[in-house]
Amino acid sequence: MPKRLVTGLILALLAFTSCREEPEVILSGNCELLSFGLESARNGLLSPIEFDFDRENRTLKAMYLTWIDSEDPEMMIPEFRITGKEARVDGKPVISGKTPISFAEPFTLTVYAENGRTEDYHIDLNCPQINTELPVLRLQPSAPLTSKTDYVETVLTLYSPDTDQGWWEPGDGTVGVRGRGNSTWLLPKKPYRIKFPEKFSPVGLDHAREKSWVILAHDMDKSLLRNHLGFTISKILFSPAENRHHEKAILFTPCSQFVNVYMGDKYHGIYQMSDQMNKADGRIDVEKLTEKDGADPERITGGHILETDVHQASAPVRFRTSLKGIQINHKYPDEEDFAQAQYEYIEQFVDKAESVLYGGIFKDPVDGWRKYFDEKTLVDFIIAKELAGDMDGYTSTYLYKRRGVDKLFFGPVWDVDKGWDNERRGAADFKDHLMIHSGFVMPGGDKHHWFYRFWEDENLRKAVNERWVRKRQELLDAIEVELTARPAGMVKSIEANFTVWPFYYQASTEAKMPASTYPDEINRIRRLTADRAAVLDSEFAK
Repeated sequence: MPKRLVTGLILALLAFTSCREEPEVILSGNCELLSFGLESARNGLLSPIEFDFDRENRTLKAMYLTWIDSEDPEMMIPEFRITGKEARVDGKPVISGKTPISFAEPFTLTVYAENGRTEDYHIDLNCPQINTELPVLRLQPSAPLTSKTDYVETVLTLYSPDTDQGWWEPGDGTVGVRGRGNSTWLLPKKPYRIKFPEKFSPVGLDHAREKSWVILAHDMDKSLLRNHLGFTISKILFSPAENRHHEKAILFTPCSQFVNVYMGDKYHGIYQMSDQMNKADGRIDVEKLTEKDGADPERITGGHILETDVHQASAPVRFRTSLKGIQINHKYPDEEDFAQAQYEYIEQFVDKAESVLYGGIFKDPVDGWRKYFDEKTLVDFIIAKELAGDMDGYTSTYLYKRRGVDKLFFGPVWDVDKGWDNERRGAADFKDHLMIHSGFVMPGGDKHHWFYRFWEDENLRKAVNERWVRKRQELLDAIEVELTARPAGMVKSIEANFTVWPFYYQASTEAKMPASTYPDEINRIRRLTADRAAVLDSEFAK
């Protein structure tokens, strides 16, 4: 073949080839999450975490209630399978089995297809140890916590998502832990007292630096909030900012810090951390009075802390008033550091006050009961207990006496878990009456106990009504805020708590069954508050 012809054929072939179109490349639109989980060894887990996968709604949820043994437990490495190009969290690529992700908050895993299409998967792990709702308290006792008197040496861990103050690490030293409470100690979820080796303010509770703190279990209060609501009322009524109380009144309300508690490696539920009810700076700060002061006339008049208490303390801590037989315990000075003359002094003072209260001129504004009982703290104490509808409200009453002041002051408000219709032993119609008349009486006395007698004074009733009218809306608004904000701020913790301790169950023979669900119980308290306010509008105005 001629060379020129060959060349022409080659050129023609090249031209034909150059005119052909490249085949179209079709990119896949697949971007599905097939599986997702957390393997145990890689993440410091005692067991792997498997997520409940709702494929229709593309949500994955799991709960893990065992302690994670890791320096940074929230950062875990998931293993997953996808169809698609890659997966990202917050715009950053993640690789299965290699990329750590924070599980402290819910997050979105986005799967990208080759063609740019995406699908979002919402992942939510409920792990109280790493969730950012509440502080975390871990107790690792060296022996079972079975005693209310003997402390058990315990390794403690305490940290908070809200403050870097008041943390405690195992290297800071062991603490002592023992049981506390009376009827509450008999329940499955038990309360405890913690004694630090040094004065300490836990997780930002810097109103007091003290060794002893308590964690309240609220096993019989399925709302978990009744004591907290009682303290909310107290803060408003006993506010120093009002400048209305006697200059020697101690306007102390116990703190209220909800915490997620672990007992060893196991989650133990939501507890309320609060103050130990004792003499201390930032607490019931009466004057110091110890055994060495003896009967010193300049010191013996104060300070004294008393509590009317139905439980059977023994002498010398307990005494009974001469006229009515009211059972009262000496809380300070305590039985380990007192002189008998000091106990005799305050017992005689209480007897004198009681005799005047039941005397013929008890209403006299100068020489009647007001000579020995502080009226303004009494007014606020009554409103707090009546608004809560606390059947136990007057059975346990704290009083204190300051040095050089010949009056008994009332407070602080404490132990309100039987409020808001949480007591099954009372009369059926108690919700429509004052607790002064329908609640449990002061221990040892008959139904005509001190508060019953106080209420016979029309001028006290007038003072209570005037105070109630002035503070009513503020109190109701504050309760509503707490009923809304507290449950919303610890949703995961509430779910975890009632996974460990069943909600619709009542081990207590004293407390009522709650509403059918947790939200219903909160709404029940909301309705009870409104109903109770209407009762007080009527009863206080009589």
